[in-house]
Amino acid sequence: MVREFQSVIGKETRRQANQLWGGKPDVLVACVGSGSNALGLFHEFVGDEEVRLVGVEAAGLGLDSGKHSATLSVGDVGVYHGSMSYLLQDDQGQILRPHSIGVGLEYPGVGPEISFLKETGRVEFYTATDKEAIHACMLLSRLEGIIPALEASHALAFLDKLVPTLHDGAKVVVNCSGRGDKDIDALI
Repeated sequence: MVREFQSVIGKETRRQANQLWGGKPDVLVACVGSGSNALGLFHEFVGDEEVRLVGVEAAGLGLDSGKHSATLSVGDVGVYHGSMSYLLQDDQGQILRPHSIGVGLEYPGVGPEISFLKETGRVEFYTATDKEAIHACMLLSRLEGIIPALEASHALAFLDKLVPTLHDGAKVVVNCSGRGDKDIDALI
């Protein structure tokens, strides 16, 4: 249901890409907490195999720190809120406390559809730390005058690693959802 409500993001992305470029983007990048933001963008393009889908999770203070929200990168399959999906859990299946400076990414699991997209390999998943997200937020604010939400800043942070791997002229769309004015206290 949430994916359906958020699907306007992907539909609008397709429309604008056709208008601006006369075709589809090459790569779509979105942050992933529980998955609604990413699915809103990705769902429209899941059937377009030539479009690369990239989800970026919150690595918090680092994957080895135990203070992160990287469910898909280091979590295991389990059941939470009645759905089987990837979770942050201990050896006994008890839910672990997630961490991210982007509080919208602080969730110990992901939705089942995001889990399915991981299992099938249709979406690639990577991580960005709190520090990388803050740097990306500050950079976009300085360069464009846009204060992105810290959640979306995780996706922006991954561009430093992604862009050097792409061919010249690649068309990349980053889902920059949410306003960062709510995050000002965390940035100061």
